[in-house]
Amino acid sequence: MTGVIILHKGFLTVKDMLYKDLLPVTPDTTIGEVREKGIPNRPVVLVVEEDKLVGVLLWKDAINRRLESDVKVRQVMKRDFSSLDEEDLEREILAFLPELRYHALVCRNRQGEVLGVLSYDQVFHDLALRVCETEARINAVVETVEEAVCIVDNFDRVVIWNSRAEELYGIKAQDIVGKPINQFFSNLVVTRVNKEWEEIRALHHQPVEGTHVLINATPVRLGPKVIGGVTAERDITEIVQLNQKLTQASTQVKRLENEIHKISAGRNPFAAIKGHHKRLIELINIARKAASTNAVILLRGESGTGKELFAKAIHEASPRSDKKFSVINCAAIPPSLFESEMFGYESGAFTGADKKGKPGVFELADGGTLFMDEIGELPPDMQVKLLRVLQDGVFYRVGGATPVKVDVRIIAATNRSLEEMMANGQFREDLYYRLNVVALEIPPLRERREDIPELVYLFLQEFSQLYQKQINKLEPGVMATFLAYAWPGNIRQLKNVIERMVILTEGDTIPESAIPETLKTGSRQDQSTATVGLASVTEQTERELIIRTLKQVNGNRSEAARMLGIPRSTLYYKMHQLGIM
Repeated sequence: MTGVIILHKGFLTVKDMLYKDLLPVTPDTTIGEVREKGIPNRPVVLVVEEDKLVGVLLWKDAINRRLESDVKVRQVMKRDFSSLDEEDLEREILAFLPELRYHALVCRNRQGEVLGVLSYDQVFHDLALRVCETEARINAVVETVEEAVCIVDNFDRVVIWNSRAEELYGIKAQDIVGKPINQFFSNLVVTRVNKEWEEIRALHHQPVEGTHVLINATPVRLGPKVIGGVTAERDITEIVQLNQKLTQASTQVKRLENEIHKISAGRNPFAAIKGHHKRLIELINIARKAASTNAVILLRGESGTGKELFAKAIHEASPRSDKKFSVINCAAIPPSLFESEMFGYESGAFTGADKKGKPGVFELADGGTLFMDEIGELPPDMQVKLLRVLQDGVFYRVGGATPVKVDVRIIAATNRSLEEMMANGQFREDLYYRLNVVALEIPPLRERREDIPELVYLFLQEFSQLYQKQINKLEPGVMATFLAYAWPGNIRQLKNVIERMVILTEGDTIPESAIPETLKTGSRQDQSTATVGLASVTEQTERELIIRTLKQVNGNRSEAARMLGIPRSTLYYKMHQLGIM
């Protein structure tokens, strides 16, 4: 980088001011010859005779117009000069100013060679030039920085006040420069550093009401004395105000979080399980009691009955609700990878293993709940290791020798008969009893048909919003078909069917023509043992279903008939028959 400025921490030295542009001549050299040789460098003329310095001629004297060109140098040179040693180079120039008033000073090294010359006029000229240059540079600096800059002298009078300071405080430089700063401000940092000689960095300061600055302040030193102070103040008023608003907003958010926490604390995690069947209500009550413990829970039931939904509700109702809920499907993992997926592995445990090793699902679920779906598909060798984890909470990574201890709550699920698997030697008896602490048998959808209308309209609303449609009605035959169908795929199958029908429906009502052919065929086959629609459930169930539906629609019988998927006349007949009128 060119133009590097070296700032002095003290006074200028002889070395700084030494004039080194020298022109050696003899005493007989004429003034004309000196002028010709010296232009344009304006050197100091050294008069040498027989290798001895006999005089000094300053350039201002050499160009004196009153001197004729043929005048000899010996006639005008100054024989009165003093010598400085090389050691004097580091001394302060101000120490030599009195002597320079009378004669020049010549600085020599130890070998007697002239290093340079000092003259009063030259030093005065250079000092004045340096003062002007320094002032120009300071002004450029203070107008370049983003901070408001103020410099005061040792009497706390303002000597510099940049444009940023004008903008920040609304005071023009012409109104404040030369005046004591305490006439304009109180609680001043710049006067403190002036008096206490301390530096300040990144201090939050409020010089006037409504203005916040981040201030750096430094005393101005000249040798051992402090002759003033300088401050650079960055306006952070907007940041402080934004921070105050952010603090207020954070307080409000915290208050809302507390309210939400209170609401969440009182919410019902089992509300996501829809239906009012007696067996379903009993299961929810048992699950709610078991959720508050660390007991292992075994969820049994056909595929699609909502076992994972139960598992999530149990986790959210447990003391572990703020921890992780992990899911692993035992039927989806190849036997060769099962152990590494469950318990993780150490670095280099097998070919292709990650060099850093990898934690398994048990480690990742530590402190939370692990839902093991399709537990009946667990390989025999893994059944032994799972039993150990359930008993001791300890396992080993693949390829590892250090036991890993975890605290994991297990919820298992299966759609198979574990009793038959035990009889056939496919499932360990000890593991069965470990898992079967709290067993919940979730009924299939065909055994709680009265929940079908509620589920149908729940899914209808969900998929209508998803696909941005306004579907809110079914043709009567649609609900009748749903009630007659056996639903081997249970709730999952019902949900998929509703999604398909919503996609295919153009208007606001799902027509009978949208019913998949498999449902129609299955419904006709089921009619040999059950009557279509409400007749497929018991008389007591019919009565409960009709009463609950009427409550949901605030007694609107037309809407109730629509939800039940039967004509209004049939609803009136059923209400009369069941004593609901």
